[in-house]
Amino acid sequence: MADRLPPPDDAGIAPPNPWDIAHTHESALRELMRSPLDEEPRRARAARPRRRLSVLLFLAAAAAGAGITVAGAAFLGGEGTPATTIAAPPTTTTAPAPAGPALPAGYYPLGEGFGARVERVLVRPDAVFVSLTLAVDEEHDPAETIGHQGGQWLLEFPDGSSVRSSTVVFDPVARAAATIVFPAFDQDPAAATLRLLSARELHTASFSATVPGTVAALPPAGTLELTLQPSTFALDGGGTLRLGTLELAVDGGALDWTVEDAAITADANLGIALEGPNGTVLLVMDDPFFDFRNRVLSDPPPALAADGRADLIPIDRTNLDPGAGFTVTVALEVTWATPLAADATLPLQGATIIEVGAG
Repeated sequence: MADRLPPPDDAGIAPPNPWDIAHTHESALRELMRSPLDEEPRRARAARPRRRLSVLLFLAAAAAGAGITVAGAAFLGGEGTPATTIAAPPTTTTAPAPAGPALPAGYYPLGEGFGARVERVLVRPDAVFVSLTLAVDEEHDPAETIGHQGGQWLLEFPDGSSVRSSTVVFDPVARAAATIVFPAFDQDPAAATLRLLSARELHTASFSATVPGTVAALPPAGTLELTLQPSTFALDGGGTLRLGTLELAVDGGALDWTVEDAAITADANLGIALEGPNGTVLLVMDDPFFDFRNRVLSDPPPALAADGRADLIPIDRTNLDPGAGFTVTVALEVTWATPLAADATLPLQGATIIEVGAG
């Protein structure tokens, strides 16, 4: 394919190199674009504090019985939905004129109080990346607007064919930007219309589970397997979260979870307290990039899935043994999505289109 690269900007800086085709989802992160508007970051979810304070407060809230579900209209990604090419009725390539409170020039309504504009389309042999920037309308406060958090999208072409998105990717640093990933296709993207096919309602709740009574001390070698009670939790709007067997070793642990509903996807953030005669050992989810994440500019939505596995490490590696006869408490912060009707369209005309080939 021929390159249709935009000219250098006023500062003489060439556009990013699009030739790396190593990993689709990792590449998507590099395709994210910063919003041209200097907006405050949205507050879909609060930024996380330092690990120790976060876990201590988290476990204390769970022990106090915190279980209030907070629901908000938000658009979540189509993780777990295979990317396929499907047929659709013929459509036009002209999006409707914006209505309601004014958005900046070139932006089209996408949700309550905000809109989006397609900035760039990167066409590669393995995938197509459609990058958006977002803006809040004149009647809404950016800090109070949930904004876009993913979605199931279609690229619709004049011949009636369409391509379904495989995922939506966010960068924890970039503000008001997202990249929608599609499987590779042969049609001209400039003639397509980007349509939001379905959305989700986002929920967050806190749960806790324990091993009643006492258990043996952590094994000096091998793994201790424990069954938590309760092991299932009903999710508001449908679906059940089921916890697997908790695996504990002297230097950490692991816990599998699944969602028992094909229409529901979720994410589980958890911490574990081991309380015994020698004191309390706190385990948190292992995040090798924790110290490098920017948690001030934005807090992107978690990647939702039908199941997951939490690998756990101790906060304080000098305190690894709670002593014989300890009790186990697991505190979970669960985010999940339920189906929500949505329909919005964005034109691709005017967006920068970059086509790269294998050779």
